[in-house]
Amino acid sequence: MKARFLWGAGGLLALVLVVLGAVGVYLMRAQPQHEGTLRLAGLKSSVKVSRDGAGVVHIEGDSTTDTAFALGFTHAQERGWQLEFNRRIMHGDLAEILGEAALPVDKLLRTLGIYQAAQKQYAAYPEDVKATLQAYSKGIQAFYASGNQTLSPEFLLLGTKPGGRSGVAWEPADSVGWALMMALDLGGNWGQEISRLSVAKVLDTQRLWELYPGYPGEAPATSVDLAKLYKELGVYSSKVSTSGSASSSSHASLAVPFLGEPGLVEGKGSNNWVISGERTASGKPLLANDPHLGLGTPAIWFYAHLKSPEQNVIGATLPGMPLVVLGHNSHVAWGFTNTGPDVQDLYLEKINPANPLQYQTPEGWQAFVTRQETIRVKGKPDVVHTVRSTRHGPVLSDAQSAHADIIDTSKFVLALRWAALDEDNRTLMAGIRGSQAKTINDFFEAFKDYHSPMQNVVVADDQGRIAYKAIGKVPVRKPDNDLKGMAPAPGWDAKYDWLAGCPWRKPPRTLGKRAGLPPPINVSRQRATPISWVKTG
Repeated sequence: MKARFLWGAGGLLALVLVVLGAVGVYLMRAQPQHEGTLRLAGLKSSVKVSRDGAGVVHIEGDSTTDTAFALGFTHAQERGWQLEFNRRIMHGDLAEILGEAALPVDKLLRTLGIYQAAQKQYAAYPEDVKATLQAYSKGIQAFYASGNQTLSPEFLLLGTKPGGRSGVAWEPADSVGWALMMALDLGGNWGQEISRLSVAKVLDTQRLWELYPGYPGEAPATSVDLAKLYKELGVYSSKVSTSGSASSSSHASLAVPFLGEPGLVEGKGSNNWVISGERTASGKPLLANDPHLGLGTPAIWFYAHLKSPEQNVIGATLPGMPLVVLGHNSHVAWGFTNTGPDVQDLYLEKINPANPLQYQTPEGWQAFVTRQETIRVKGKPDVVHTVRSTRHGPVLSDAQSAHADIIDTSKFVLALRWAALDEDNRTLMAGIRGSQAKTINDFFEAFKDYHSPMQNVVVADDQGRIAYKAIGKVPVRKPDNDLKGMAPAPGWDAKYDWLAGCPWRKPPRTLGKRAGLPPPINVSRQRATPISWVKTG
């Protein structure tokens, strides 16, 4: 008996040691490689990567495409699961790994058509910007092709791989799509519009504005009697809300992982400031920036330094994008905070009683544009989701079942007009080119193509000058638009259609005179062990 016990205990101990050894080997293999040399197809010349004591990654190459490639590789090394999760959010592919609970999120993102819009916007980018985006995506793909690091635990626990069934971990259009996701996080007010529509079902307009007051010290932006308008139009459903309250009903299914609640940005804020060299002891400008983005694990930012003959820039990057979003180069420093203009309008579209495939426009009945989206659901059959669009944009009512608690969806639907989805969105082009600016004027010349989300930008250069500008595109509403974008508008009335976006005005307003000529900012000092990558062939 004693011998059997000892043999059993010894066997159990051996098993534990084997398991611990396997875990130890896995953990070692899952760590990013920080030393040595890798040969990677896709590089045009050698690239040197090093990390300093603060964890900032320094990348030095002979071209912006090579540094973008190396940044993509490094993002995949350090933030591989973050990239995969971000990709799945914007593609509407979360239910494939998370199950039925994620289906409402997938339906919403498929309905918005984030990836379709990103593909159209990417197709219109100039070739030099496309080359940078392509190099970045190739860097991500090269990391997984190299096989020198085990996938992080999330992939193993959820039984998936980078790129899912497609096997493509990242595409150039995905970077454009992630910029749209940031715009979704930071822009618009469709959540407030749904809330006002919902509350007007049970409260008169005066009490509605007591619940949702306007800007402190100002009257509500619209004087329209909202409760009367919607009751006369007959938009409301006779259903009793199953969500407990008008507010929760309005926002059911809106929650998106990482993004919180899109369309709900009121009350969020950030800080930045810039001081002219005229007001500093050194004669050099001072600039500070504190964007109040949501906390997350891993962190939203990834600090990097990109150095090539075209640029020498350091600061905060976003995994998914091949550029420094907030930071400085050798001549110019910049910071962003959210402006928060109203760039989203909801439209009540009236369905043709004689033909539910049509909706009313100022010119008469027009067919919905439709497409089929097949959503894979873990452990369940695939779900086929029909997306309808109107001349204003995608029909949110098809993705958010809570809308049926508010409006009669047999007679009306809610469509979204959102500026960021427009094909003229060139946000990433502005960021990539702006990082190479040598003066404030260069910077703003690059950012004239910036689109969404609108931002307050403060800038300083090594000439001692500073500047501020609100950059981005804002829709212009017609003078007779009495709703002012505050609540869903009748989509069949042309007075609620948008005019062209706000034009770019230049030159930017600059503050502070020349305050000496401080030397260029030195961003090249670090103490780290280098890892060298060289091209193949």
